[in-house]
Amino acid sequence: MSYRIECIPNVSTADPAIFERIAAAIEATEGVTLHFVDPGKSANRTVFTYIGPVDQVLKATDALFTIALSEIDMCQHRGVHPRMGAVDVCPFVLLDDETHADDLLERVRTFAQAMSTKHELAIYGYEHLASSPERKNLAAVRQGEYEGLMERFASGDLPDFGPQTFTSAVALYGATAMSVRALMVAYNVNLIGGEIKERLKAAKKIAGKIRERAGGMPGVKAIGWYLPDFDLVQVSCNLTKPFEAGVCEVFTRVQELAEKLGFEAPSSELIGCIPQSQFTEMTPEELGFGKLKPFEGNRILPL
Repeated sequence: MSYRIECIPNVSTADPAIFERIAAAIEATEGVTLHFVDPGKSANRTVFTYIGPVDQVLKATDALFTIALSEIDMCQHRGVHPRMGAVDVCPFVLLDDETHADDLLERVRTFAQAMSTKHELAIYGYEHLASSPERKNLAAVRQGEYEGLMERFASGDLPDFGPQTFTSAVALYGATAMSVRALMVAYNVNLIGGEIKERLKAAKKIAGKIRERAGGMPGVKAIGWYLPDFDLVQVSCNLTKPFEAGVCEVFTRVQELAEKLGFEAPSSELIGCIPQSQFTEMTPEELGFGKLKPFEGNRILPL
C-alpha cells in the first residue's frame, strides 16, 4: 500500500554542518522531495519539510534521526523556542485519501518503537499518536522542556516508547514528540514600533487574545517572542485548523490588535511550507513573505 505523506521534523540545531548533512540524506532517498530547510539562529532549530511515498519518507526520517542524535548534545542546547529533544518534534501528515489514516497511524507507531529501540530514545506521542487525551496537545507534551525531563521521569510521566527511567541517553538526546496529525501551518507575524520591551508585551498580549484555548481563533496556538538575531518581535503561531483560521485571517486579526495597542504588523513569516489554498484573500507578497528570508515558490504545496 503506497500513499503520500509529509514529514516536518524540527531538529534542535542551526549548525549548517549538521542540517546540511540531514538535508543531503533526505534528498538521497528515492522518491522523496525535500521542499524546504528552515534554520533559525535564535531558536537554534531547523525545520525540514519533505514529501513522498510513506515507506520512503519513513526511510528518510530514519536517516534524519541517526544524524541528529549523533551530533546534538541537549545538555549544551540553548534557544528561544520551546524544546525538549535533539529531534524535538516529528509530525507525519497524510496527504492522500483518509482511507489510509489507520495504516499510517500503525506505521508511525511501529516507526516510533523502532527509533526508540535503535537509539534508546524517549518518544512521547501526541495528536493521533497520543496515549491519553492529556497528551494530544503538543504544548502539554513538551511542558517543562528538556530541563524538566529528569523530574518528569521521577514523577512517573513516562514516554510512550523508549527508556522508562532517566538514562544517560535521555540526558544526551532529550525526548522526541512524535505524531500523526492534520495539516498545520507554522506562521509568525512581525511587530514594529515603540520600545522592544513594550513591543514584546504587546506581542504576548496579542498571542493571548488569538489563542483558541483562550477563546480566540479556531486552531490557533500562539506566543509572543523576541528574536535577537533579527532584533525582531513576533507573534509566533501554529495554525492547526488552517482552513478555519488561515494565514490571511490571522494576519488581519493581529494587525487589528497591534493597531489598538499602538504598534504595526506590516509583514509576516512562513516557517516551512504552505498549501496553495491558504491564499484566500492575500498573496504571499501582501502577507509580507520574504522580508526576513527569501520566499520561493517551491514552498507552496499544491493542496
